[in-house]
Amino acid sequence: MDKLDRDYLEEAKSLSNLFKEVQDIRYGRASAKEEVKKPEIKYNRIYVVDHRFNIAGAIIGILIIIMFFSIIHSNAIYANTDEDEVKIPLTTFEENKKVLNVMEILSSNISEKTVKEILNKEIETEYQTQYLENSELPKGEEHILQEGQVGIIEQTIINTYENNELFEEKIISEMKKSDPVDKIIEIGTSEFLADKRVYLGDTMYTTEDTYLYTETNEETQPICLIYQYIDVKLLEEDGEWIKIKVDGYEGYVKPEQLTSEALVPGISETSRLKRIKLNVSINMRLNKPSGLTRDDYKKIFKDNSNDRYKIFEENAEVFYELEEKYNINGIFVAAIGIHESNWGTSNIAVDKKNLFGYGSYDSDPYNASYMFESYEYGIETVAKTLVKNYLNPAGTAIYDGETATGAYYNGPNIEAVNVRYASDQNWSNRIFEIMTYLYEKL
Repeated sequence: MDKLDRDYLEEAKSLSNLFKEVQDIRYGRASAKEEVKKPEIKYNRIYVVDHRFNIAGAIIGILIIIMFFSIIHSNAIYANTDEDEVKIPLTTFEENKKVLNVMEILSSNISEKTVKEILNKEIETEYQTQYLENSELPKGEEHILQEGQVGIIEQTIINTYENNELFEEKIISEMKKSDPVDKIIEIGTSEFLADKRVYLGDTMYTTEDTYLYTETNEETQPICLIYQYIDVKLLEEDGEWIKIKVDGYEGYVKPEQLTSEALVPGISETSRLKRIKLNVSINMRLNKPSGLTRDDYKKIFKDNSNDRYKIFEENAEVFYELEEKYNINGIFVAAIGIHESNWGTSNIAVDKKNLFGYGSYDSDPYNASYMFESYEYGIETVAKTLVKNYLNPAGTAIYDGETATGAYYNGPNIEAVNVRYASDQNWSNRIFEIMTYLYEKL
């Protein structure tokens, strides 16, 4: 091999070594003699651009380019001799028709862009769920006592990018910002509540006449007797007994003696009417509303065969409205009208629209009685008279800012009114019989 060939091989070897050096620099394989110092990270989004391109490499690169262009622009290399100046072709190369961008090749192999960024991000930590049994809830029912919350950990991270691609992610610190909060769920275990479809504190109803006991023992003395269909308040479940409250009394009954509106639709209405009827007595207070509804009054006065002229049916709502206006039992007022007018058929009732014989005297009842312009007006007049003079003691606030005179007051019940209202001593019993009849129509 002659000198020219050796020189060419040396140059090719140098080029190969140059590319090897470039690759070593790119992938961090620099020699120990020339250690590359890593840039320090001080702030968020720090860019460190390391071209790893030294002067010697640039000079070598330029020389290679010059040599390369000299080669590709010659079809042959000749050697001159001093003797005969004959040009002898040494080597013949094929012409390179595709021009290479050597600068681009060198740049892509010897230049690399490294970017580092510091950032903070929050990581969620999951919460746990706790389940607690609760005997005061229907079996299988779940109630959320406390909602769960995830915990938060803040991480500080350094991300390294090479040529816009994530090369490395490194966590340098972590700080706990909040702990997770457990989710707490109650699970009911009470079969009684589930079967009756109720909760503690709900209203239940007796299925039969029931004794209320102070203890969970039928051998003890009962507190009272609770009638069928009476509403009670559910307090707690105690094994084979249920604690309830009724009319201010607390005690125990058996589970089978109670039911609910959910199981017996309409029982609440039955209970309401049962309570109203239980309050009907000869001694019941008349200076307060009956507790009946407008619809109750319509039902009571509908289709009474004795009410031939439909006077009471047509004025059913008038008797109801008396209760709100004058704080009086409307059934009591109606019963007086029915008794005094024989269901609106008397001459005084028909001719003078006076159902009560109001103003009359035993010696001349027809002529002494008042004439009213309407039945409604006569009904209200009598109601106000009863409230002001018979049913309330003197000084009691009654209606429209007025107070009771108590002129004929002997008590708020029927017998007390009878003392001064009617000369017939049996009047109170007849009025109570009519009231009982009306209440039973419910």
